[in-house]
Amino acid sequence: MLFDALYTNGTFHTQDVRRPRAHSLGVDNGRIISLDDELPARYFREVHDLAGAAVVPGFNDAHCHLSYVGQALIQADLRPAVCATMDDVLAAVERACAAAPAGAWVQGSGYDQNHLNNQHPTAEQVDAVSHGHPVWLMHNSRHMGVANTAAFERAGYPDRRNVTAPDGGAAPVDADGRAVGLLQETARALVTHAIPAPTVDDVAAMVGAGSAALLELGITSITEPGLGAPAHIGHTLSDLAGYQAARDAGRLGVRATVMPYLTALHGLGDELPDGDGGSGEAGSGSGNAVPRLGLDLGMRSCFGDEWLRLGPAKILSDGSLIGRSAFMCCDYDLDAAQGHSNRGLLQFPAQELRRRIIGAHAAGWQVATHAIGDAALDVVMDIFEEAQRLHPRPDARHRIEHVNVASDEQIRRLASLGLIPVPQGRFINELGDGAARALGPERTRLSYRVKALLDAGLEVPASTDAPVVSADPILNIHDLVNRRTSSGAEFVPEERISVAQAVRAYSVGSAYAAREEHYKGSLSHGMLADFVALSEDIYEVPAEAIRNVRVTATVVGGRLAHGAL
Repeated sequence: MLFDALYTNGTFHTQDVRRPRAHSLGVDNGRIISLDDELPARYFREVHDLAGAAVVPGFNDAHCHLSYVGQALIQADLRPAVCATMDDVLAAVERACAAAPAGAWVQGSGYDQNHLNNQHPTAEQVDAVSHGHPVWLMHNSRHMGVANTAAFERAGYPDRRNVTAPDGGAAPVDADGRAVGLLQETARALVTHAIPAPTVDDVAAMVGAGSAALLELGITSITEPGLGAPAHIGHTLSDLAGYQAARDAGRLGVRATVMPYLTALHGLGDELPDGDGGSGEAGSGSGNAVPRLGLDLGMRSCFGDEWLRLGPAKILSDGSLIGRSAFMCCDYDLDAAQGHSNRGLLQFPAQELRRRIIGAHAAGWQVATHAIGDAALDVVMDIFEEAQRLHPRPDARHRIEHVNVASDEQIRRLASLGLIPVPQGRFINELGDGAARALGPERTRLSYRVKALLDAGLEVPASTDAPVVSADPILNIHDLVNRRTSSGAEFVPEERISVAQAVRAYSVGSAYAAREEHYKGSLSHGMLADFVALSEDIYEVPAEAIRNVRVTATVVGGRLAHGAL
């Protein structure tokens, strides 16, 4: 009997504390069956000589919008790296509009007002280059966007008048009462509902394109945070069918854990006692019963297999830090300096957040709540604490996505509640300058923290929130270690971590956050044979040169998925 493949003559950083290094790795049926000299080469059909290359487990991005990565590849690219000025943004929009079929919607993504003199494009500016097309431009945070006049008209708002934002959103108007174009948070749906929904095949194509792009970067697993609720996040109610179609067609190249958005869950036909309602803002003793929330047939977190499975239920509590809509304990420094009062906002009233999160918790879901601002973080932690008090569940592993601003006391509370923070190191470089302007020097010291989370004893995953920022794990690790913004400024340097800590986050930490550590995250017996070969040993290069390391090969399930060996 012959086994599938032996990968030898490498330096495998296994992430297994019992055996941290190996020089060979044997694979059969997608799993690791041997290390070093446990099985000689004659027992394998194929033998691959890695010529001394450094190898780490496949990168696992714990918060990556895979389908949106694919979608961005077919939209106008407005990222600051491509469009450095407002003129560049508008020129890119004009090119896309000129090439589009008559009457078709034109979309772009990735612009950042922090790189455009703190200015968003206006409806009039976009009108001037739109060639009559309805246009929607998504901000790089994906928490806001800009629509032109034709887009408002398609949505039922002639001449951009009578536009009223729903709760949890904002739609600024000019002195004449006309929407200026910017739609923030829940107000995005005022226009986006009019954009034709992608078909199942469209979503499958996005997943396929995104998979190919991520495999080039050495990413072998992702968690997509939020599907199935197009009014909030996701493409259509059939997003999961799009993923399944991509898998059926052989286009799902990375292992995917997907989060249904919490508004896609519904009552399961029973209600739970409300207890005393808790205390504080999140629970005011209302006496309201809480329905258990789930998907049809009672499906919940962990349903699926090693290629496609349901992860946590996702919900947004607040907005964006660089968009200054994240819910803060005090005014944003930039707004205060301009004479405005702005603490951001909650996307849902606290009681509605409470009902949904506790209902999902009681039905057995792992819950992942987006909380960027420190005030939002307190609201969310109150709810999770109450959920466990009312309906105790050991090892629930509820997550808080981002945790962009947090005090020492809040980090201690995260640890005491057993919550998993999911930060993004790449935010430091691409968004750090804007975050520092928004927060001011004193509160910047509380932002994008990672070392403090690790020091508190938390298992921290690694993620990027791509396409909000680059999905490249090497750049993410570089920023976690060096902590410099795109302008070159140091950003809270006391929060730097080591390469070893960053690689562990990308493997062990991300697997733990998705409840997958029993088969993913380390290169050891019985685990999935997902790994990447590197151009240099990332553990050995100088810190400032980490960004120059390249992925030379990506192996998924023991088979080469990208590059060469």
